[in-house]
Amino acid sequence: MGGPQSLFPPVLPSTASSAIDTPPAAHEDATLPSLLRDRRDNRGEAVAFFQKRAGTWHATTWGEFARDAAALSRALLDHGLEKGDHVAIMGDISQDWVIAYMATVCAGGVAVGIDFTSSTEEVEYFLEDSGSKFAFVAGEKELGILLRSRQAESLKKIVVFDPAVPSSKTIVSLPRFSASSSSDCASLLDEQAGKVRAEDNASIVYTSGTTGNPKGAILTHRSLIEGLLTIRGFCPALFREPQRVVVHLPLSHVVGLGQGIVLPLIGEVTPYFGETGADFATTIREVRPTYWMAPPRFYQRYAAELVSRINASATVGKKSYRFAMSIAQKALADRQADGPDDPFLQALFTTCRDRVFLPLLAEIGLDQLRYPYTASAPMPPDVVKLWQTWGVNLKEVYGQTELVGANTGQIRDWSKPGTIGVPIADPRWKTRIAGDGEMLVTGPGLFTGYLNKPDDTLEALRDGWLHTGDIVEVRPDGQLAIIDRKKEIINTSGGKSISPAQIENELRRSPYISEAAVCGDGRKYLVVLIEVDRIAMMDWVKERNETINDYADFCSSEAVIHLIEGEVAKANQRLAPVEQIKSFRILPEELSAENGVMTATRKKRRKVLNERYAALIDSLYDDSEDSLIRQALSNL
Repeated sequence: MGGPQSLFPPVLPSTASSAIDTPPAAHEDATLPSLLRDRRDNRGEAVAFFQKRAGTWHATTWGEFARDAAALSRALLDHGLEKGDHVAIMGDISQDWVIAYMATVCAGGVAVGIDFTSSTEEVEYFLEDSGSKFAFVAGEKELGILLRSRQAESLKKIVVFDPAVPSSKTIVSLPRFSASSSSDCASLLDEQAGKVRAEDNASIVYTSGTTGNPKGAILTHRSLIEGLLTIRGFCPALFREPQRVVVHLPLSHVVGLGQGIVLPLIGEVTPYFGETGADFATTIREVRPTYWMAPPRFYQRYAAELVSRINASATVGKKSYRFAMSIAQKALADRQADGPDDPFLQALFTTCRDRVFLPLLAEIGLDQLRYPYTASAPMPPDVVKLWQTWGVNLKEVYGQTELVGANTGQIRDWSKPGTIGVPIADPRWKTRIAGDGEMLVTGPGLFTGYLNKPDDTLEALRDGWLHTGDIVEVRPDGQLAIIDRKKEIINTSGGKSISPAQIENELRRSPYISEAAVCGDGRKYLVVLIEVDRIAMMDWVKERNETINDYADFCSSEAVIHLIEGEVAKANQRLAPVEQIKSFRILPEELSAENGVMTATRKKRRKVLNERYAALIDSLYDDSEDSLIRQALSNL
């Protein structure tokens, strides 16, 4: 059987603006150690990253970074790390995580990121699946979780970032472990830069695991470097102008890994690590990032917070805001229309932005955000439009762990929401659409397979093409739009195949709905579980003197239920009859990674969600017919 060339339509052309830089030269021989060596030699005194500790920001230069990574790398080698050995790293976002990662790959090892919120059972799975020989953990909490796992005894060393944790035979603090290395650390980076190859494995990044256990995507040095270089296809400024980024997603995930470790090695991006990942809002206010890649939920929450502040402002402030919004909405429509902009209207908008919107954005630290992007899930169109109206040029791109970076992105400024843009302008990356609508991607940065899962690897990688599992369609203007996940199509008992993601996106257009989970596989009709937006809803109930003390109170408030009923009705008006929601329930808790129904990047684990809320879902269906049938059968 032939490859995709004979099975599928031609490669989708890129319609990227001529302003985008030409594709970068291939980095076929580059590795993470060689890039760190080059940064040390060429920019040794420049800042590599910033870390906040005890209320103070501390800078680390590339020379210091290389020195610390080399010392730790030598310690790993001295304690028996061999090329290709897996090293687990579990901890919150921090410079220690970054140094542990770089030390591992410089020693020829493979870094295995473990989310610091993982349970003992999850840690057991990651350690067993990866066969890790060493482990780094942040502190006492993570150490306790790891020690309760059955695989802990098989680890050669457990290195703890926190120097206050007592040492034992196999447990040692990071400073003590680094200090134990032999004295010849200075030349180690040069030696390893010559030994490590681009095709060597560098990372195991576990995917979201929406269906069963997470799958460990194997990423080589080439995968990481070439994958991150795709960003140049839609945001070349990150490679030619100094940028600040707040790393808010765990470094065990591909976005956090890219922003915090790989992108700074090849671009002009300086990462900032706050006191904790959970404190990212404070970090953003202090750093005022110029670049940020975040899932839709983060933008949605910030938008809700700003709107709540506006609603709570004085009458004069509200009047100024409403006037500015009336101008800004017209200016946005003008920018998105074909043809030249109206200079007078755009000048009015500039005044509104400077006097109204930028001070508002400054309150949350996003007034200097020049390159905002979102990916990983559908973004409600109204959220994009609101940010763009405020003058934030938010764009959508498409990427996944298996391709590290992004193969498509919105190129045009002030792009209309609802698409993932066009294929990037790099001839080494190609995008096709299969006969069933699935998007296929090939390029130099693809992962090489799933660890210990040959069948899954064969399903995802065929003839050098990544089968993304996402169904897309080409809009009349050439933009690509995601319709759904290939394996998440709902088949109703009436024989209809329906995409839940599209319906959920319509529901999430409501400012009061944070997340929605459409159910109905094998059922007569569709129902939905609703997670209301805590900030927007609290703001709404305060004006009506409703007694709401906690999130769980929303699901029993008649006023809140009536409001959401209206929001569901609005969404139904925009949906085809077979797509319309017949009933809903407000969830008694927020969806989160902690209760297992969401990933850290806010993707739904549908199987877990359906199991956790099975009784709630069942209550949404009229089972009178089923009861009659069961009764009739029992009377036979």
